Amino acid sequence: MKVAFIGVGRMGGRMAARLVAAGHEVRVYDPSQAAVEALASKGAIASRSPAEAAQGAERILLSLPSPKTLRDAVLGETGVLKSASDGSIIVDFSTVDPATTKEIAAIAAKQGVHFVDSPVSGGVAGAENGKLVLMVGGSADVLQKLHPVFDVLAGRVVHCGPTGAGQLTKLSHNLLTAINTVALGEVLTASVKAGANLEVLCEVLTAGLAGSKMLDYLPKTLFTQERPANFAIDLMHKDIKLCLDEFSNLPMPLGQLVLQTYNAARAKGLGGKDSTSVNELYEALLGVRLSLPSAQSIN
Repeated sequence: MKVAFIGVGRMGGRMAARLVAAGHEVRVYDPSQAAVEALASKGAIASRSPAEAAQGAERILLSLPSPKTLRDAVLGETGVLKSASDGSIIVDFSTVDPATTKEIAAIAAKQGVHFVDSPVSGGVAGAENGKLVLMVGGSADVLQKLHPVFDVLAGRVVHCGPTGAGQLTKLSHNLLTAINTVALGEVLTASVKAGANLEVLCEVLTAGLAGSKMLDYLPKTLFTQERPANFAIDLMHKDIKLCLDEFSNLPMPLGQLVLQTYNAARAKGLGGKDSTSVNELYEALLGVRLSLPSAQSIN
C-alpha cells in the first residue's frame, strides 16, 4: 500500500519504520531533515512537503504536536489536501481538540477525502513494538479499510464513535493520567519525607486499591536515574488545556489544580522533561528524590 506519513518524530518515526518494515511504500515528511533521513536509510522515501508525500498515497497518516501544526499540514499551502486523491483516507494520530478535527474532516470530505481521528496511547515503547492503543473517531466502514495499516501499529483498536470521538476519549484519558501522576507525586514524596521506604510503599500500594498503571509506569521513568523524556511536560500541558477547554462549562476543580501544577513545572524550566517529572516540584519542596535502585528506563 502507498502510505504518506507526516510528522516522524519520537512517535511517528517509530510508526513509519514499522510500516516500512511491513513492506508498505512509505513517503515521509517532517521539518526535521535528520528525522527524514533516518527513515530514508530504512527504506522510506523522503518528501519535501506534506503535499508531495501525499501525492498518490492511499493512506495519509499524521503524527503532529498541536492543532496548528495539524491544520497547516492538512490545509496549508503545501498541505496534503493540495494533492490528496479522491477516496484516500487521512488518519490523524495527533492529539488535538474535537472541534479542529471536525472542521478539517468536513473540508476533506468536500474533496472526496475521508478523515479519521485516531489518537494513540502506549508511548514510545508502544510505537516501537506495534502495541499502541488507537482511539478512533469516524465511520466504521472507513475504519475497516484501515486494518492493513492499523494491524502493523496497534495492539488494540477501539472505535469510539463519530468524527471527534477519538480525540475526546484521548483528552479525557490524558487529563486523568495527569491527575493520577500529580496525586502519586504528592503522596509519595510526602511519605518518603516522613520516613517511608519507597519500595515497600509501592509494593503495598500496587497490591491495594491505590494501585494504578501510572504507579506501574513510574519505575520506568520518574524512579530511574535517567528519567527519560518519553512524553514531555509541554505536551501533557497542551493536552490538559485542550481537555479543560472542551469541558469549560463543567466543574473541574482537580483538573484546574493539575493544570496549575504543570504551569509551575514549565515555569521552572521542566517543560522538556517527562510528564512524570512534574513531581520534581514536590521533590524540590520537600528535599527528597523518588528513586529505586532496581528501576530501569524503558529506553
